[in-house]
Amino acid sequence: MPEASRRLHGRTLAELKDHLPALSALCSLTPLRYWEGPERDVFAVQVVTGSGFEYTVLPDRGLNIAHARFRGIPLDWSSGTGVRPPAAYESAGWKWLRSFHGGLVHMCGLDNVGKPCVDPEAPGDNKEFGGHGRLGSTPAREVSWRTVERGGWVELEVSGKLHQTSALEESLLLERIVRSECGGNRLTLRDRITNLGHLPTPVFLLYHCNLGFPLLSGASRLFLPCDSARDWQGEPVPDPEALLPPQEEALETVLYPEVSEEQVTVSLFNPELEGGMGLYLSYRRSELPCLTVWKCFRKRTYVLGIEPGTCRVEGRTVEKRRVRELARDESCEVNLEIGLRFGKGK
Repeated sequence: MPEASRRLHGRTLAELKDHLPALSALCSLTPLRYWEGPERDVFAVQVVTGSGFEYTVLPDRGLNIAHARFRGIPLDWSSGTGVRPPAAYESAGWKWLRSFHGGLVHMCGLDNVGKPCVDPEAPGDNKEFGGHGRLGSTPAREVSWRTVERGGWVELEVSGKLHQTSALEESLLLERIVRSECGGNRLTLRDRITNLGHLPTPVFLLYHCNLGFPLLSGASRLFLPCDSARDWQGEPVPDPEALLPPQEEALETVLYPEVSEEQVTVSLFNPELEGGMGLYLSYRRSELPCLTVWKCFRKRTYVLGIEPGTCRVEGRTVEKRRVRELARDESCEVNLEIGLRFGKGK
């Protein structure tokens, strides 16, 4: 968009500078550490765009994104565990859940996604893989944050590198840049994964996006870009977009929408919130060919998971036939956009 047409509170960038001692009065990046409880000493960067949209990047926790809000309204779902430090991660079985904080984006991978499993064909001595892998609990290196003028406007950036490696096994590097515009209602993730190891290595990757109340309610509508979906037993799901209010007894359900479009957009819209507000995810199917939807509509555990990935959530032994292997020094890139929409439609 041309510089002259970009405005915030009715002002161009030049006019905003004339009105303020510093642009950080409107949009800001604030590094912080949690002070007490299970979160104590976890490092984070709070991003405030100036439109009312804000979120927190967690370099100590896989560069996950948590505490997303719009004008104080929570957008994501947070579990009761709190944002625990990386040392709290437990790899066996589903003990991953002991430190699963939820959040807008929780990273899963890179050696397993979904069910815990034993893979006798895995290289090296490690044949056991815990649920959803260790990526979301891996602390980042070379973390930086900055505001930058680009294209006549201001962008906020947080970046870092996640190195998942073993002394004698895989060595995968994920480099991430999180971006938002000053005055904007969206964020973009750009991830680049490189195999630094000697052997070809599969890349299991899942973006576990967790949405909760008040964006999610019995009045909300889910929009999936598919005509059909199947559950994890392979059975057809008659209404994959169905949502419910919190239930006294409700089982978790997982379904796999059958998506054919290259540019995939999934959205959750609540017509009763702020006169109509929704959140969308957009990405390329060539980068993230699989989509998983997780529904847990129990009272006090009320959450909708929208989870694009390189595979489904059946675990490494099943999913390794789907994922791409990277040769030595080979890279792949993933781009994901998450944003807000307003109005009476989706």
